[in-house]
Amino acid sequence: MRFLIVGAGAIGGYFGGLLVQKGEDVTFLVRPSKKSQLAEDGLIVKSVHGDFQTPVRAITNGEAADPFDCIIISVKAYHLPQLQFDLEPYVGDHTMILPLLNGYEHFDFLRKQFGSEKVLGGLCYIETTLDHDGSVVQTSPFHRIVFGEWNGVHSERTQLLLNHLDHAGFTVARSHDIQREVWQKYIFVASLSAITTLMDASVGTILATAESRAIYEKLLHEIVTLARNAGMPIDSEMEAHTLKTMKSLRPEMMSSMQRDMHKKLPIEASHLHGSLLALASTSNTVYPILGTVYARLKVYESLLDTV
Repeated sequence: MRFLIVGAGAIGGYFGGLLVQKGEDVTFLVRPSKKSQLAEDGLIVKSVHGDFQTPVRAITNGEAADPFDCIIISVKAYHLPQLQFDLEPYVGDHTMILPLLNGYEHFDFLRKQFGSEKVLGGLCYIETTLDHDGSVVQTSPFHRIVFGEWNGVHSERTQLLLNHLDHAGFTVARSHDIQREVWQKYIFVASLSAITTLMDASVGTILATAESRAIYEKLLHEIVTLARNAGMPIDSEMEAHTLKTMKSLRPEMMSSMQRDMHKKLPIEASHLHGSLLALASTSNTVYPILGTVYARLKVYESLLDTV
């Protein structure tokens, strides 16, 4: 199976690098500057599961290559509009597209661009960032990919993909209910990024402070209620499960959106929190804490545009 990993950043670099280590046929689609860095230094991963450095094959947009069997998308959502043009030459009749982005609306975007039959449901659980030198830094026990057919069927192609992803040094699971899995992750990430950016504090500090913990619990309830009212696959345990997951995190953990804001980088405010509020736009229900978070993030983006 020939893999194309879109991006060699924190997520794509980690999972793609481990697939290279396993011996899979992996190519990275990257910017010219990143390709030069990879050619000179290789892919460097510093992980709690073990460090490694490996040479990798990389191409830039427009370079000739045959269609790939599986394209794993690991970039931020704000890169998607350009990605539709970048990927077109590499998508064949039987290509599987596996997005590992947070959120939900990117699935509709990718299905519209490349066809519903090509797009799998997918997500990952991992805590990674890029070091100042471009190295991938992975800092928690979690390094898991979950994927499956959008309709829940266990198909031959997803079994083949599972065989190639398995035994690569991370955990992987094929789900028969990937839509529910996607929303479970979406609610976790949206609530985590919302409260950490609103308070600009770590998870431990937020949960240890009665006032901020109360705000988080109200925010989580708003998001779960909004998604359920919009007809999304939200089970009765989703809120309790998300709160339990939040409590299990390392006290010093920050969200990736929070880290991006500290670095003065673009963020996925519209893709994560704006998309949630858009689901509620046809009703008269108000979600005040989520609305406050989104306003705070849009102010950040407006200030970023002036720098």
